[in-house]
Amino acid sequence: METMRADHAAVDPAEHPIDEYLRLRGEVTMLQARCAEVLGRIDGEGLFADAGYLSTISMVRDRTGDSWDAARRCVTEARGVAEHPYVREAFAAAVIDRPRVAMLLAASRVSPELFARDEQVLVDAVAPLPMGKAFRVIEYWKQAADREAAAAEAEYLHDRRRLHISRTMGGMVHFDGELDPEGGEIVITALRSLTERGNLDLSDRRSGAQRRADALVDMCADHLAHGETPVIGGTRPQITVTVSREVLRGEPGRPSEIGDDIVISPEVARRIACDAAITEVLTDGSGVLDVGRTTRSIPPAIRKALVIRDRGCTHPGCGRPHRWCDAHHIIHWADGGNTNLDNLVLLCRRHHRLRHEGARAPARE
Repeated sequence: METMRADHAAVDPAEHPIDEYLRLRGEVTMLQARCAEVLGRIDGEGLFADAGYLSTISMVRDRTGDSWDAARRCVTEARGVAEHPYVREAFAAAVIDRPRVAMLLAASRVSPELFARDEQVLVDAVAPLPMGKAFRVIEYWKQAADREAAAAEAEYLHDRRRLHISRTMGGMVHFDGELDPEGGEIVITALRSLTERGNLDLSDRRSGAQRRADALVDMCADHLAHGETPVIGGTRPQITVTVSREVLRGEPGRPSEIGDDIVISPEVARRIACDAAITEVLTDGSGVLDVGRTTRSIPPAIRKALVIRDRGCTHPGCGRPHRWCDAHHIIHWADGGNTNLDNLVLLCRRHHRLRHEGARAPARE
């Protein structure tokens, strides 16, 4: 506690918070540089073996709790800093930060000889630049230094592409992954085209993250509805919702499910059934007794007429194209509503959801 009070007393009370923040950032960078320098010594002198470890990476993992990838990155950084004096000096003085160090060390692997020649010039070039411009400078240098090596690195980045999707206990779906620069730009551009505020109605209060999530779902739904997906087991890929007659009529009934036994609310089930292919399955509680013929709640001819009439989402200020819309029964067919043009309107998925499940509180940015 005495040390903490002494440190606090050493702070200049007249220092502006912005100046304090920038000073602390510089101190953090210097500490990171010192960590890399010390770790480089441990690695270079084999000091990890003195503590009973087979490698520097295993030592870092065990002593810090880092993941294998994080420990490997630390060791790679330490080796690169030890090898390149101008990078080391600029890092130690907080002239360049850790992300710029990583970019420079990646460039050094493209052509070690040319990097040794141009190291000081590159350090001085990227130090004052914003990250995006610094990245472009390094990329231009790599291509000029060794086109073949630059192409190999591009292939390496492409090979790193991955996407993991898993369902959590609560039914939410978690995504984790990374894309190569070209693939990532395609995805970013596609999502941006659907999430720019200029393309949405003025009442849209979703956060940017929520708009991107909805755009991804819309693109996948459009592919399932209109894309050239392969037929599996006699049918095109589709989601399956299990719902009882009682729930469709708005009455209490057995829980509704989507996919692999994921429970959904009655209103979600009614909304999905509003525009879907319906297969009636008769059960007696112990098993399936009969399976009826699959029919569409909206016949193709009526949908075509609906598209010609509405062209897109009919919610005021929206106008999403018809490919992104569901056909909404104003009076649900399960409640006796007719499936005709007078009882149907096109709504995009977001506004269809609002119509069935009601308005939600505005999302926080």
